Amino acid sequence: MIDLAFFALALAICCLPLRAFGSMHLPLPSLLFALCALLFALHTAIINVQAALLGLFTALLALWLAAAATPPLWLRAIGWCMLALLTLSAALHMWPGIHNPLLVNAQQLTPDAIPFTLYANFDKGLAGYCLLLALWPTQATPTSQQSLLQAYWRGFWPAWPLSVALAMACAIGLGLITFAPKWPDFALQFIFCNLLLTCVAEEAFFRGLLQRPLFQQFTQRGCSEQCAAWCAIVMVSLLFGLAHLAGGWAYALVATVASVGYGWAYQRSGRIEVAIVAHFGLNLLHFGLLTYPMLR
Repeated sequence: MIDLAFFALALAICCLPLRAFGSMHLPLPSLLFALCALLFALHTAIINVQAALLGLFTALLALWLAAAATPPLWLRAIGWCMLALLTLSAALHMWPGIHNPLLVNAQQLTPDAIPFTLYANFDKGLAGYCLLLALWPTQATPTSQQSLLQAYWRGFWPAWPLSVALAMACAIGLGLITFAPKWPDFALQFIFCNLLLTCVAEEAFFRGLLQRPLFQQFTQRGCSEQCAAWCAIVMVSLLFGLAHLAGGWAYALVATVASVGYGWAYQRSGRIEVAIVAHFGLNLLHFGLLTYPMLR
């Protein structure tokens, strides 16, 4: 039953592009899966009633921000601030009544690596889902399947290979990692948790909730699109690095460099899923081919 909660949450995230509810174009299948995820999590004591109600309120707030036609600007601003605070506190595990399952307990993946612990963070996954629910209508709308594929290609090339090369070179140069190929028995659990619980939440927050509005503010104040884009990318990447400062200044620097690549991919494509996959792709290379999480 615990697996069902996370599987339903994954389906809710993956079904978000679907719209089927009359003229409001609400993502009904996604909402049904999200409700099932909350019910399964409540039944298996991953969350308690208080956390479930808080999650339901956050999802309804995100849905209102996505579907509301023309509410007053000040009211929408309050709504976005509330959503940012609620999802950030969830991602930081500050909600009461959350008991995330422990999957890997202080395991050393290679002899020279620091111990690695992995939780299935339902709260962070729920935060990412609510952010995507609110942000999905703001994405660049493709005119055809071909234009969508072109947007994906613009996002991944050359932003992703360059960001991977620079981030890995920086990490190796700073002595954080070395070549250490591996595939532990919990690799599939890592893939699921990193992609759908970590990368979704972080990219939705930093790219969709911060970078996009910053870019719009800079352009509205007279900056050229290119200048506005890079100002937003750099500012958000610095915040992204600060968020990873617990790993040390060198780790935060590498995270900042990687974030520039994710932000560039998002800016070029206009699609959050491109930034999510770019983030996950680099993490997977790090996990499978290099010291993880870092050298002792």
